[in-house]
Amino acid sequence: MPIRKNNNQWKIDFRIGSKRYRHTAKTKLECIQYRDKCIAEKDKEAPEKDDRTLRELIDIWYEARGIELADNERTLKNLIRFCDALGNPIAKEVTTRDWHKYKKKKREAGIGDKTLNNILGYINAVYNFLFRNAIIGYCNPFQPIEKIRTHEKELIFLSSEEIQLLFEDIQKNSKSRHVMMITKICLSTGARWGEIESRKDHHFKNNQVYLTYTKSKKNRIIPLDEALFQEVKQHIRDKGEFTNCQESFRRALLRSGVRTVRGQASHVLRHTFASHFMMNGGNIRVLQSILGHADIKMTMKYAKFSKEHLNDAVRLNPLSKMDTSWTHR
Repeated sequence: MPIRKNNNQWKIDFRIGSKRYRHTAKTKLECIQYRDKCIAEKDKEAPEKDDRTLRELIDIWYEARGIELADNERTLKNLIRFCDALGNPIAKEVTTRDWHKYKKKKREAGIGDKTLNNILGYINAVYNFLFRNAIIGYCNPFQPIEKIRTHEKELIFLSSEEIQLLFEDIQKNSKSRHVMMITKICLSTGARWGEIESRKDHHFKNNQVYLTYTKSKKNRIIPLDEALFQEVKQHIRDKGEFTNCQESFRRALLRSGVRTVRGQASHVLRHTFASHFMMNGGNIRVLQSILGHADIKMTMKYAKFSKEHLNDAVRLNPLSKMDTSWTHR
């Protein structure tokens, strides 16, 4: 419901259901009052019939908002699968019971709770966006549903010895000419594999790598050690720009025998950078900026690796100020 000032007048343009309302006034407050009056009058009327199906709403949402997402195609596929599983009902008639039936069926099929939470998040986004923009005149039927509480995934990172093992396997067994170089850059910058794999020669300049079209849609610039920077430039001159080689990295990771968590693969390099950054005395806010996290909460999982954090566990525990030598007698 945008309210904009045009010269000395204020204008409001909004929809309630399928009906559009426009109004011009001398003050912004008058526009707000007009909007509230229209909503109140609409509430008194008989509810407008809305027999659009869930799939129709998903399509409207996708054209208006979903297509702007970084992973738009995958999100759309998940929404369509959910819609098909429910039998493409009238969107207004969906209830929380439909979700719980769907959740039970998917759990029995082996679908994980994190995946179910993601799907609930997607469908909530559809209803909330359409209601907020007055494309539907009723609230999100899934709003009361709480996400499933899940166990935090174990955060695996490579030790210096494991990094050496990985390098040795890549050097000896990998047929891809780019795997070693991309692995080095990821470990040096904390960038995602795809962010580095898509870089061209002109993205490496002034001892920095320029990251564009990132997951967060915000550009980042990360410095490189001068020796590594020169190595990257020489590599591109000799072997060409990077090509898709993530599968080669996965195979090297498995061959090397280092411990990994299913579903992380190349992301273990990002975890390794962040964990070592904090263990070596790095600042959590700086790490947030390097990783490109929009919310500091996403970065805080690495805070536990800081030396200060670990030393506090020794310094501040209840036995630290006590003489416990007598307990050994």
